[in-house]
Amino acid sequence: MKLILCPTDFSKGSENAVLYAAAMARVYKSKLLLMHCYETPVIYTDVTISSVQIDYQVMYENSIKALKKFYAKIADKLKGVPVELIIQQGLPSARTLEIAIEKKVDAIFLSSTTTSTVERFLIGSNTGRILKEATCPIMIIPPKAKFTDFNKIVYTTDLTEENLLKSEKVVDLAKMFRAEMIFLNVDNHFLVHDEKDLERITTRIKQFVKYPKMRGYVCSDANIADGITFFLKSEKVDCLAMATHHRNFLESIINPSITKRVAYKTDLPMFVINVD
Repeated sequence: MKLILCPTDFSKGSENAVLYAAAMARVYKSKLLLMHCYETPVIYTDVTISSVQIDYQVMYENSIKALKKFYAKIADKLKGVPVELIIQQGLPSARTLEIAIEKKVDAIFLSSTTTSTVERFLIGSNTGRILKEATCPIMIIPPKAKFTDFNKIVYTTDLTEENLLKSEKVVDLAKMFRAEMIFLNVDNHFLVHDEKDLERITTRIKQFVKYPKMRGYVCSDANIADGITFFLKSEKVDCLAMATHHRNFLESIINPSITKRVAYKTDLPMFVINVD
């Protein structure tokens, strides 16, 4: 994790995400890209477009000033972290995805909240869209989350080969902190599992995952998202990790992503990897 991208809208939630990203950057000795996107106004008027005057240069300059002011406010808390300031025009989610590809970042750190009313109205939250489309890992930071060393990381799994292989990036994270990894499988069929079942699950995990400090756990719940949330309340965990699939627009309306639902319910930092 050598290059971390962290967009900000200057809200308290995004400020916390930046501080969290900086703390992680110190651990990894990473560079932090601090980005702000400004949106041009959406105009609904009977006046012809040529008659509407928008000073885009002023908007750009004001955005630069705002980002520099924000950086100056938290600069003391970013000591020791190389920081590059980036200004972009457009929808925050779209620009974040583009910059992540252009700069070849290793991870995007996001707040689980947003202040962009237009963005929420059009496509949901910035976090939701980036979560759905990003090609690099994402760390979602709740407003109250404070950085601590990770001692225990939970990775939710359906025990498929694809899902277990994708845990490699989570294993890398666990190695960095020498953390224990718990592979959590939520059984929504309410089957009774005995010791032999757990041994069989552990054996399967070890087929694909080579990490000494790990164990498996099965939780029964009709709703997978609720099962994950229940487990997190019963076990002291420092980070939740999940693999998610890219979803088309129709799917996202009919069956909201489990990852997205959990992201908005937990107070834990959440490490997300896209499978597709």
